[in-house]
Amino acid sequence: MLIHENIIKKMHPHPIGFLGYYFIGIIIVAIGVAYYWQVIVLGVLIFVLGEVFRRAETFYILESGVARGYHFLSTSRKFAEYGNIQNIEVNQSFFENILGIGSIKFDTSGSDIIEVAFHGVVHPYSIEKIVREKMALK
Repeated sequence: MLIHENIIKKMHPHPIGFLGYYFIGIIIVAIGVAYYWQVIVLGVLIFVLGEVFRRAETFYILESGVARGYHFLSTSRKFAEYGNIQNIEVNQSFFENILGIGSIKFDTSGSDIIEVAFHGVVHPYSIEKIVREKMALK
């Protein structure tokens, strides 16, 4: 599977999914400003790492299936062909529903585990619709 083959849609998790990193980073920076200026570096580092982790994860909708790639210190890829996808599950919490983000899990035949999962994607039901249309063509 080549990630560069006919990409229909490429996306990263929404920043809200990494709000914990950003919040903790800002709190530590605020503490550093008030008390110890050296702590500011730690807060900025946590904030930046949150963004690096977010951008390291990429979700793809391809002509042949769906894929999740992670490229930071290590590299991993998961791929599921449309013909092997048995079930698509979309989850949104109350707040995610308000914000228009959610998670999508793709179950494949021959496995009891989730093969590919997208988390923190914008408009998850439109992504599900695209995948279901592609599955119908296979």
